[in-house]
Amino acid sequence: MALVKIDILNHADYGGEFRKTPMAPGLSKFYSAIESIRSKNRDNCLLLDAGDNINRILWHGKEVMDGLALINTDCMTLGNHEFDKGRENLEECIEHICNKMDILCCNIVYKDSKQLIKNVKPYTIIEKNNIKYGIIGVTTSYTPYMVEKEAFSQFEVLDEYQQLMKYLPEVKKQSDLLIILAHMPFYFTDESESGDLIDLYYKIKQFKPDVMIGGHIPQDYCRVVDDCVICKGGFSGKSLPHCQLTYDTESKKVVDRKCEVIDVIHSDFEGDKTVDEFVKKVTSKYDYYFDEVLGVAKEEIDMRLSRESHLGNFICDAVKEITKADFVYFNCTSCGYSLAKGDITRFTISEAMGFNDNLQIGYYTGKDIYDLFTEVMMPQRFGNNGNIMFSGFNVVIDNNRKYPNKVVSIKKEDGTDIRYDDIFKVVTSKYMASGGNDTYQISKRSKWTDSCLPIHDVLADYIVEHKEITNPKLGRYVMIGQIENDNSPW
Repeated sequence: MALVKIDILNHADYGGEFRKTPMAPGLSKFYSAIESIRSKNRDNCLLLDAGDNINRILWHGKEVMDGLALINTDCMTLGNHEFDKGRENLEECIEHICNKMDILCCNIVYKDSKQLIKNVKPYTIIEKNNIKYGIIGVTTSYTPYMVEKEAFSQFEVLDEYQQLMKYLPEVKKQSDLLIILAHMPFYFTDESESGDLIDLYYKIKQFKPDVMIGGHIPQDYCRVVDDCVICKGGFSGKSLPHCQLTYDTESKKVVDRKCEVIDVIHSDFEGDKTVDEFVKKVTSKYDYYFDEVLGVAKEEIDMRLSRESHLGNFICDAVKEITKADFVYFNCTSCGYSLAKGDITRFTISEAMGFNDNLQIGYYTGKDIYDLFTEVMMPQRFGNNGNIMFSGFNVVIDNNRKYPNKVVSIKKEDGTDIRYDDIFKVVTSKYMASGGNDTYQISKRSKWTDSCLPIHDVLADYIVEHKEITNPKLGRYVMIGQIENDNSPW
């Protein structure tokens, strides 16, 4: 028996968080965490990326790809946010980096030709120290509902299972170890495993994958299920999942497997000078974004992704005041954990509201608004997206009722009921106006116009005007009973 120790490091949803912040360790420290493992086993170590990288507001796709190459990423799969800026941007980013690392995705194709995206491979075979790693990339089929509609209009998502079955036999035949690198969610409790990636595992279990790596959701998970290591982590580089395999080169089998998640942000890894210089070169031109103080938060303003929160109310109230709308709503999943107590800069605004779409103006009837809240609370949709945050109305939801009868009442701020034939001026993001979070059946009822006002500029104007920000009152969004299918991490 000839045993080889193998280290598979992985992460997802890094999102180009190059600078050190209270919410991210920065690329330099993240690289040092990677090297703490890789330097001890360089011949038998992989670094894999499960997608969602080129969605930064300031430094963009090519620079983020350069950062991934700098830390010696072996390959990455596409995440939904790789499509945020449309086809041309995606193709340019991939072409920029594909000679340094493989970009994978077996189940998203061009709508017209049905061909895989230019310079994207369905799988790769990486050979290190005479061991062949077969890695198939796959992206959540929910991607069209997580990207602004026009940006994804030239692409089509194919069924993950069917596409994996197309490639698994040939990859299995060519490789010693099989890895599924998937931008797909899953969830662990002490007693169980669930979610899309877990469902996929049981469908392809006969091929005996050695490692399945997920993404798309912020939690850190790592566990051996049957004989497969299933893990995810790494949002903004906060953590680093580490799969440790013992491989018998004679029997060509993994004889032992374990895993851990390394807490990067709270550990004392030192930075790397070369990486520091790269980060400075990329980010220094945006120092004003981090340094200019716009106002002050007198207390921490917290966020909830499934229920009403102070941060959600603050963002929507600010937009409503500036735009003079009757009703403002956004998806909660664009928001960070909180707006920290203390000075507010454009950077802290971007941490609170992760995307900077232009606000869109439209009109809904009272029935449209009832239908919007009805569809948001559909259990499967809620499990994928969490809730919405809003301003302008008071809403009562009874989760003891079955969908589609959960909405008890929607009232104006003066306490009067809205009527089905009332007309309301509505403001939302370009993403939600295009039907984001699978709400297209509602958003298509309005003809939207572009306000040309980026969300961050509106929030900045509000903060400059008000100077001091405190927690808004709660009570506009009453939830009775336990929400079905709530996967929200905070």
